[in-house]
Amino acid sequence: MLKAVELPLHWRRPLGGVVLLTLVSLTVFHTTWASIEAIWSRSDTFAHGYLVGPISIWLIWLRRNHYRDLQAVFSGLGLFFLTGSGFTWLVADLVHVLVIQQWAVVGVLVSGFWAMLGTRVITQMLFPILFLFLMVPFGEEFIPLLMEYTATFVVTVIRLTGMSVYREGLFFTLTSGKWSVVEGCSGLRYLISSLTLGTVYAYLNYSSYKKRTIFIAASFLTPILANGLRAYMIVMIGHLSSMKLATGVDHIVYGWVFFGLVMFGLFYVGSYWRDEDAGGLPSTPVSLNTESAPSGFEPTYRHYWALLAVTALCVSIWPTASRGLSDLQAVNVVVPESLIHPMPDRWQASTSPEWGWEPSFNGVAVDAKTYISDGHTIVGMYIANFGDETKGGELVNSQNYLIPQKHKIWRMLQDNINSLQWASGEQGEVEESVLNSTERELLVLRWYRVGQKNTANAYVAKWWQLLKRLSGDTSPELLVVLFAETPHQDYDSTREKLKQIAAACCS
Repeated sequence: MLKAVELPLHWRRPLGGVVLLTLVSLTVFHTTWASIEAIWSRSDTFAHGYLVGPISIWLIWLRRNHYRDLQAVFSGLGLFFLTGSGFTWLVADLVHVLVIQQWAVVGVLVSGFWAMLGTRVITQMLFPILFLFLMVPFGEEFIPLLMEYTATFVVTVIRLTGMSVYREGLFFTLTSGKWSVVEGCSGLRYLISSLTLGTVYAYLNYSSYKKRTIFIAASFLTPILANGLRAYMIVMIGHLSSMKLATGVDHIVYGWVFFGLVMFGLFYVGSYWRDEDAGGLPSTPVSLNTESAPSGFEPTYRHYWALLAVTALCVSIWPTASRGLSDLQAVNVVVPESLIHPMPDRWQASTSPEWGWEPSFNGVAVDAKTYISDGHTIVGMYIANFGDETKGGELVNSQNYLIPQKHKIWRMLQDNINSLQWASGEQGEVEESVLNSTERELLVLRWYRVGQKNTANAYVAKWWQLLKRLSGDTSPELLVVLFAETPHQDYDSTREKLKQIAAACCS
């Protein structure tokens, strides 16, 4: 009979330290870990996160015989990276960048393992340890790019087949009906699933890092190409069936069936280069009852409890530091009068037009809206202040949509960056969008104003927020939106008027 599994003596305290350090990390950073789990639970795209930890443990267990004779030693380098990860979490927490907080908190956990087990052990366990980073629900920032790629791919292939198609942004029309590329068509769900499965497959089937890297790259690139083919297939099924098929729930079913076939094909092709010694399965029987350490091994760390306490302290100080810096995070929750009532030459206050659309964002602490006219064009100005961002809203957030997906009336035709010269002579950029309904089109300019600086770059805006808040500067942080109707698609004239007002109000 098999005896109960007992840890080798020289592994008991190090693994005990790993368990304690994990519990400390989960407790100290409970808010960030809860945010990760919340995304797993509400999004099918990231539901695989529940399996990442167990899979990592399983991958290590497969090579337990290989690790048994290794000796864990404390690593100062691991402690250094733990401190760096903690500081990254602190910076991200100060400016409320959730995804960076999530990456950092996993970095704290992985670096803690490194500190408690040592470089040699972590190097041997590198793949399953780094696999833990797949717990982070990342990739949503690539959705617009993937949606644009999918629309371009489908329209290009349709035209190559000799069919006529008319495209407006992410919307395109065939003779049989209209189609649009929404978030679910971006293929992010397939991409994340393929990358996760492909990573595990590469570890279990290849011993060469070169082969693993190539297969993981293939697992990343294949679903991107396949998603374009999937979208084209669905459009063709709908078109050839006179819009009777692939327009409802069967649309999703066809997509997952196609994805399953693609993954089967990827794994089948990959099996031709499988290494016989891959997978980490022990080549010799494992001793399940090992009481003593191998010859020459120290049975425990020297100063074990002191080192564990120092490591736990380096994990615990960051939330405390964040709370201590909260007094520097004050933001003046106002919209300056000089911004909301700009009066360039020949412009006067105007009544609100009935366009059927105005900017609206969640979590705004205070906002202001006004309309001005030069006698020919009416321009709307909306300015939002999210305060210190502790009430759920954020100045820089991918969820600050001009219009939501699948809006019943409005749709976005264009969304790009345009240059602008402020009245001071400084060159800048604004985000330009075109909104369309059955009755009119609106040209929209949007940018961030942090203190006295203006930018359309979300990363630059976040960096300015951090520097401004740490300096104790409480000046407002604003999201500015200018919008006007574009009769007869006269974008150039409307754009110049919007830029004139932007330069006048925010220079």
